Amino acid sequence: MRERYFTVEQANALVPELAQRMKLVLQLHVHLRTMCRALLRDGVRVTPESLASGEQPEVAGSARLRVQHARGLYETVKEAITGIEGLGAVVKDVEHGLVDLPSWLDGAREVVLCWKVGETRIEWYHDVEAGFAGRKRIDGHDFLAARR
Repeated sequence: MRERYFTVEQANALVPELAQRMKLVLQLHVHLRTMCRALLRDGVRVTPESLASGEQPEVAGSARLRVQHARGLYETVKEAITGIEGLGAVVKDVEHGLVDLPSWLDGAREVVLCWKVGETRIEWYHDVEAGFAGRKRIDGHDFLAARR
């Protein structure tokens, strides 16, 4: 069970902040991917996934500084995501800018309100396990912050 659940109104009140924070995450992630591709061209395999796992590639010279830069970018992205999740949201996909906000559909079933970068308000939800492909319109339902 999650710590915080949202009504549609509460989730919509967060959309401007989510949009601002996710814009930063997306920008940082693009820089991180660019840095990783440049390192790969130089024969150094560094990916966001390898940085997440704590891998320490053997490198020297300028490549070492670039790996440290990539690690710093990764940590900054991670901190920004932690800040978003501190609001009660769950970042589901950084590259696509997908964020879920837990809710109770008609007060009875746990679902997530689904928001994507570029959307101006919450219009979609899906079952917890369904993911983005299972999005449905919120119309005709009540979304509560507590179970009935």
